[in-house]
Amino acid sequence: MSLLDSVRTRLGASHAIPPGTMLLWLARVGVLQSLYHSVRARGIVLVGRGSRLRVARSATLDLAPGAMLLVGLAHDVPGGASVRLRPRARLAVEGRVQVMRRCDVYLGWGARLEIGDGTFLNDGASVVSHGHVAIGRECAISWGVRIMDTDVHTLVRADPLVGPDTDVVLGDRCWIGADSSVLKGVRLGDGCVVAARSVVTRSAPAASLLAGTPARVKDDHVDWIR
Repeated sequence: MSLLDSVRTRLGASHAIPPGTMLLWLARVGVLQSLYHSVRARGIVLVGRGSRLRVARSATLDLAPGAMLLVGLAHDVPGGASVRLRPRARLAVEGRVQVMRRCDVYLGWGARLEIGDGTFLNDGASVVSHGHVAIGRECAISWGVRIMDTDVHTLVRADPLVGPDTDVVLGDRCWIGADSSVLKGVRLGDGCVVAARSVVTRSAPAASLLAGTPARVKDDHVDWIR
């Protein structure tokens, strides 16, 4: 069985990919990285040339049965993607997930990132987790988006330490507009839409349209077509 046939079989009919698209991806694959991580994760991991997937020895790349992780394959833009898992970190993938070129995904010590089927991180998006980030199914994370569950540095004032790291949770079918930021502690319900260049600091219920800096709910019954 060829690599193309193996990939299509593992995905199954519900994740059908046109043969031409698959051949284009395979032509861009860094073979050694892809084989190493596919064997280690016991799934399908395709890493594009010029991209990096670094998984510490005690970290876990956890692919659900039939899942596929694509790193730095789509789009002809300069610069590869970077996905880094520090010791004891865990990246869990369901279905087909794409991390496109110039993306930066960083999981600190013991951090957890979960990404659902059909979700993609578009060019230049980044995720920084020191705790826990969960991104649902069929989410569109646009160009230059930043998702962070941490301030990275600690702000010290006269009173106790400010701002501990807090989980970020995005429901299914969320669309995060270009150059937006989703900061620690935010929980967005299913189907939320965030306007471009917004800074989301507060949670919102399902089907909310958020915009502004800081973002506020502008509509509570929005829908979108992927």
